[in-house]
Amino acid sequence: MATKPTSDPASPTLDHVPFPLATVEGETHIVRYINPAFCQLIDMASEDVVGKPFAELLPADDECLALLDSVYRTGGAAIYKGQKPVGQRPVVPLFTMWPVIADQRPVGVMIQVIQAQSLYDKTLAMNEALLLGSLRQHELTEAADLSNTRLRTEIGQRMQSESDALMLTKEISHRIKNNLQIVVALIANEIRRVPAGLAQGYVAMEARIAAIAKLYDLISRSSRVESVSLDAYLREIAKTMSASLLEPLSRISIEVRSQPVDIDPDRAVPFGLLVNELGTNAIKHAFPGGSGRIVLSIERAGDQIELVVADDGVGMAPTGPSSGTGKHGSDYVAIFVRQLGGKLDVSRSDETGTTVTVQFPVLEIPAPGSERALRPETAN
Repeated sequence: MATKPTSDPASPTLDHVPFPLATVEGETHIVRYINPAFCQLIDMASEDVVGKPFAELLPADDECLALLDSVYRTGGAAIYKGQKPVGQRPVVPLFTMWPVIADQRPVGVMIQVIQAQSLYDKTLAMNEALLLGSLRQHELTEAADLSNTRLRTEIGQRMQSESDALMLTKEISHRIKNNLQIVVALIANEIRRVPAGLAQGYVAMEARIAAIAKLYDLISRSSRVESVSLDAYLREIAKTMSASLLEPLSRISIEVRSQPVDIDPDRAVPFGLLVNELGTNAIKHAFPGGSGRIVLSIERAGDQIELVVADDGVGMAPTGPSSGTGKHGSDYVAIFVRQLGGKLDVSRSDETGTTVTVQFPVLEIPAPGSERALRPETAN
């Protein structure tokens, strides 16, 4: 037998080659070696192939056998390009053939499958899947872009609506403040026209309306309308009380001590009226000598807000806070405390004066059977 080529076709290393490979010998092209990849391609075991003519492994194809004969006789390599399927006949793979030389003459042909129909089908299917996936990805990207555009539009519209609502609320608050200030001016004009002994009720009404006007002034100037800063509101009320109830040379001072605490606008109205009522009472009754100090303070204690109105005057009568207008003052205080959902405590001392403490929840507490708790009541 002729000497084998340098690359021994039967070498075990060829068993691990990933592409189909076979070697045939002689003029009838008897299979002498076939690797596992080739066996998998034709779905046959090597022992069922070795020793048989290579032509039995292929569909009837004279061109392939003619090329095998040519390579064996001439010693030149060739490529067989396979066939397209005809009916149910399978496709013949694409082969590369080159001679196996021994003693300077061809003794056989080595055959390597370059492309088989099964590999081609898999590649085609994979390419189709990639193409479909790419198209689907493009569709999903377009859908995502459209959704993002719609979302940005909705967010922009919502932000514009919120901005418009804020501007409208501020504009309405500004107009309410202006209208209330007109009412305050009208009341002030009446105060000047009535006798001093009859002006007390007008003065009290003026202070109450001015306290509400300050609230709407704060809302109209604030960057948010969902809450009111009690710190700023308390200071505005103190200024209003000083301007309306104290003479320029008065020796009574009003001091504000407040932590940053917010409250909902609905309860800000009774809060302002309560502070005004208690502060007015202290100004009128705590300092018969004409001098003293009133401290307004607000702080948060857990889930409660604590309002303290304290004076260093002669103290309050044991019956509780009164504005000097009979029972109306204490009635108003009780109404405002109830609207805040709070509780009131009064302490009196001849040395330290009177301290009124009101505690109420930070958040509104819904009342049973009502949609919104603590709505302002009308004091009659």
